[in-house]
Amino acid sequence: MAKTEREYRQDIVEIGRLVYQKGWVAANDGNITIRLDEGRVLCTPTGVSKGMMHPDDLIVCDLQGNKLEGRKERTSEIAMHLTVYGLRPDVKAVVHAHPP
Repeated sequence: MAKTEREYRQDIVEIGRLVYQKGWVAANDGNITIRLDEGRVLCTPTGVSKGMMHPDDLIVCDLQGNKLEGRKERTSEIAMHLTVYGLRPDVKAVVHAHPP
């Protein structure tokens, strides 16, 4: 059974906490997206620590990077994520971090 958007939001928040706890992102570094369906992705906001995110902080964008839903601004790195999704239809999520 497919996950709900709410479950995907929880997944991103948990992944954000993990990469933050491991020291793979500092301050507001890094970004995470999950493909919701063929036309939308769920992404992290800009300017928010990945270790401090809440599910309602996340943004839904279309595959052109336009914000469809969300109260915050989407990650400034959305183009990189969308390029991956465009080149690799099998990829369902992208994590951009800076591990040591």
